Amino acid sequence: MELTDNILWLLKQAFYFSLTTVNDAVKQHGVSTAQVGVLRHLTQEPGLSGAELARRLLITPQGVQLALTALEKRGLIERKPDPRHGRILQVFLTDEGRAISAAVVGDAVAAHDRVFGVLTPPEREQLRGLLVRVVEQGTGHDVVTGRIQVSGDGTPRSRP
Repeated sequence: MELTDNILWLLKQAFYFSLTTVNDAVKQHGVSTAQVGVLRHLTQEPGLSGAELARRLLITPQGVQLALTALEKRGLIERKPDPRHGRILQVFLTDEGRAISAAVVGDAVAAHDRVFGVLTPPEREQLRGLLVRVVEQGTGHDVVTGRIQVSGDGTPRSRP
């Protein structure tokens, strides 16, 4: 099999190209791509916990904690005890965090558009739909809602 016939190899190349393009676009703000994901989610859903962020971002809780610690040191986020569960810390953007988030997410979206601008809008939608099916089948993670689909016994399951 030729490398160019191997879908995984092509996905890896596309991922690397998109990652470096986004990294280049956001580095002026001093954040990593993992931190961009955290900022984006906290903009949309203030008060998520580290565990909730890890599930939504499909990264390890340790990876989220590293991102949160770096963002907290810069004064971009603050953690507060959850009023219902005191041991859980909710994460919120500070005023500076909201400003940085808006700039970073805007730059990341522009980079995304540069990467996928080679495709027509229908081609992008078709690619997205195909990738969503693969991700949801392989992980049991509902890409649309950001939730894990769980079977009756509590174990993650693939979507039908």
